[in-house]
Amino acid sequence: MSEIFLKSNDLSLGYSNQIVIKGMNLKLFDEKNYQIIGKNGAGKTTLMNFISSNFEGTNFESKVDRLKISVNQISSTPTLIYDLTLEENLNYFTSDSSISTEDKLNVVFKYIPRDYLDEKVKNFSSGMIRRVELSIIEIKNPSVFCIDEPLNFLDSEGVSLLTNLIKNRSSSSKCNILSSQEFVKLDDVDFEVIDLDEN
Repeated sequence: MSEIFLKSNDLSLGYSNQIVIKGMNLKLFDEKNYQIIGKNGAGKTTLMNFISSNFEGTNFESKVDRLKISVNQISSTPTLIYDLTLEENLNYFTSDSSISTEDKLNVVFKYIPRDYLDEKVKNFSSGMIRRVELSIIEIKNPSVFCIDEPLNFLDSEGVSLLTNLIKNRSSSSKCNILSSQEFVKLDDVDFEVIDLDEN
């Protein structure tokens, strides 16, 4: 049964005394998909960071109800550790996963060729880094997956990998939240739109 994992009837977010999002009514369910859309400066990244508990600004004493569930985020800037190899990054970021090393590698190799396992991430292209980040999300399998600018750095095959990841998560009643300037159409995936230009 779907539950509300984040709710606020008067959410205001910003930095110091500058408000970016003001008086927003927000209700997110743990089995739905969402897209946060809006022009530059509308507060998309601010809201995404808040949902992911990565927000470091001011909430202006907003009243927020939040369930304690797992939320993982891929931001617009890479999160991997450049001086570590792919395998070392995998071990670091999935150390709390209960699946076996063999199963982890099988997931990663859907996204990245085996030849790159011992290669340092600093030698990877932006597209390869994004693919590794997607594989880590599949391994960790959080209740909520947030991704900022989801199509950045992805070629057509990468977009297919992202689409399949979100479709598989949706079929397992997991929440996916995308953030972009315009609505991103992914085949056979339904989204509720949060339009910050209308807020």
